[in-house]
Order: sequence, then structure tokens, then C-alpha cells
Amino acid sequence: MNKERMRKFNILRRFKTPIMLIVVFCLLSVPFSIAKSSNLPSKLQNLRNQRNSVNNEIEEKSDAAKEKKKEATDLSNSIDVLDGNISETENRISSLVNQISQTKKEIQNTEGEIKTREGELVIENQKKEDTLIELYQTGRRGFWELLISVKTLSEAINHTHYFEILEAKLESTIAKVTQIKNDLENKKSDLDKKKAELASMKGEQQAYKQSLDSQKQEKSIVLEDTEVQQSKLEEQVAEAKKLNSQVKAQIASIQAEVRRSTEKNRGTLPRDRGTSPVGFSWPANYKYISCYYGESTPFQSFHTGIDLVNIPGTPIYAASDGTVVTVRDMMIDGHYYGYGKYVVIGHNAKYSSLYAHLMSYIVSTGQEVKKGDIIGYLGNTGWSTGPHLHFEIWDNGNRANPINYLP
Repeated sequence: MNKERMRKFNILRRFKTPIMLIVVFCLLSVPFSIAKSSNLPSKLQNLRNQRNSVNNEIEEKSDAAKEKKKEATDLSNSIDVLDGNISETENRISSLVNQISQTKKEIQNTEGEIKTREGELVIENQKKEDTLIELYQTGRRGFWELLISVKTLSEAINHTHYFEILEAKLESTIAKVTQIKNDLENKKSDLDKKKAELASMKGEQQAYKQSLDSQKQEKSIVLEDTEVQQSKLEEQVAEAKKLNSQVKAQIASIQAEVRRSTEKNRGTLPRDRGTSPVGFSWPANYKYISCYYGESTPFQSFHTGIDLVNIPGTPIYAASDGTVVTVRDMMIDGHYYGYGKYVVIGHNAKYSSLYAHLMSYIVSTGQEVKKGDIIGYLGNTGWSTGPHLHFEIWDNGNRANPINYLP
């Protein structure tokens, strides 16, 4: 049992270490990076990565806590069943004890009856001996002597008949007493057997109760350990949620700083910022970025691009040279969903870009475009909460953070 507890403790310690590392890293390194670094998009992405890591920890620990809670509930239910069985067994043992006590009294009563009957038998046997002696003595008297001793013939006849009746009565009494004695002996034997059976049953029930008590004790120890683990996991979840709130606050702070910087530099339009080292330029002028890569939205738990907010009809430009590979309207029963109106441009074997929620597009599949060519106009089609361009960059077939590829 000690080894099992140590194993569970080590598991909990492994669970807790990643969260503590994240807590220390976030609380110490994040403010320092904000103060010392001027690369706000990079810092913002780091924070988002930390937030996603914490969210994963919260989900993992929450699931583990739920599992432990289920284990605790199952154990508690099992202990309740054992309690019921123990109570029922105790009632059986109590009933058997009462039956054994009653049987003992019956055996004592039967033994008393046997003694009484044996005493009666002794008396009756004595009477029998006396009567036999008298009969013997009477039988030695001759016929003539009997006639001389009685006064009348009727008296002689009555005297003979009396002895015959007495002898028959004695024989009947002896047989009856013998039968009673045999019956009592049999009853006593049966009661002895019953007493032994009850004692055996009592021993079995006591052994069963000891087994139930042992099971209950083991399950109670496991339940206690499980509840401790559940409590620790719930504490870790609460700790991670607190950290998540701190990270969100840092993200909001940087986003506000980015917006202030955007407002301050409005004189330089995104389209005028040139080309990045990998060949991309901004696909549209925008007022602000409403949602960054990796954030959660009403439609996505992990946002796969960036949302550039501006008025409907704002021109959308090809971010780099390439070929239009997709022009599509995502519609069901006349209603837009998902990307709504969108365009995909393949730039080379490595990169492609996607432009979604367009009001309209002015290119077609297979058309060659140059960086800066207008391909459509900003809109609000599909799953959108307002006019904006949803812009994605794909690197080797995988969605990537567009901020890292733009000037």
C-alpha cells in the first residue's frame, strides 16, 4: 500500500511540474519581454502559445479530476454496498445467536423432561417389582388355599382379575415410559445437531463479515487517496485558470499597445510597408487587426489567420505573385457559411495564401496574378461578425502565423 501511495504521489508531482514551470516562466519572463522587446507581434504570439499551453493543461487536469471524481463516486457506492452487506450479515449473526440461545434452552428443557421421565420410570419399575412379588407370592398359594382364604367365589374371581389388570397396566406403563424416553433422547440428539449447525453457520457469517470489513477498509484507503488526488488536481486547475487570466491580461495589454501604435502610425498605410524577406506584402489597408492567429473566436477555438478590419468594398490585393487555384462561394440553401466568398493563390511549391469573407472577387481559377493586383473587395460573407478580411498563409501545406511572413 505504501508503494502504491508513493506511485500516485509521483504521478501527481509529474502533473504539477509543467504548470509550475509555466507559472514561473509567464510571471517572470513575460513582463521582462514586454519591457525590453520592441517586437510586439512576436511577444503576442509567445503569449498566445503560453495561453494555449495553459488551456491544454487546464483541459488535461480537468479531465483527470473528473476521472478521479468518478473513481471516488464508484468507490463510495461500492463502500455503501459493503456497508449494506455488513449490516445484513450482522443481523444474520444476531439472529443465529438468538436461535442458538433458544436451542440451548430447548436442550435444557428436554434434559429436564428426560430426568423427570426417568424418575417416573424408576417409580413405575418399583411398583412393577412390588406387584410381581405380590403376584409371585399369590401364585405360590394353591387353588384350595385361595378358596379357603376368600369368603365367596365372587371374591376369588375379583382377586384374580385384579392381578391381571395390574400386570397389564404395568406393562403398558413401562412401554409408554420407554417410548417417551426414546422420543426425548431423539429430540435431544436433534437439538444437539441443530445447535452444532447453528454454531457452524455463525462461524461462517463471522468469517464473511471479517472479509467484508477488510474489503471496506481497503476501499476506504483507496477512496481517501483518490479524493486527495482529485483535490490536488482541482487545485492545479484553479491555479492554471488563474495563470490563464494573467496571460489574457498580458495579451490584452499588448493588443492595446499594438492598436495605439497603429493609430500613431496611420500615416504609413500597410500597403506602403514594402515586401517581407519571403516576398509577401500586406493584402489590404486596415484600421486595426481584430483577431490574431491562434486566438479563439465565436467560430474557432484556434484562429487560423489574421482579421484585417476596414469598410466594405476596400480593395484586396494579391500578397505575392502566383496563380489563382481556388475561387469559391461557400453556400448552403442560399446562405453563406465558413469562409463565404474566398480566393486561394498558389505562389510556389512552398507558399500559398487565402483571402476570405469577400464582398466579391474579380479573378478566376488558373489566372496568373502579380503582387499588388486587385483580386476582390473586402466584405462580410460567411461566418463573420463584421466587415473584414480573413487572411491566411500556408507554409508547406500547413497554416502559419501571417504576421511572421509580412513586412
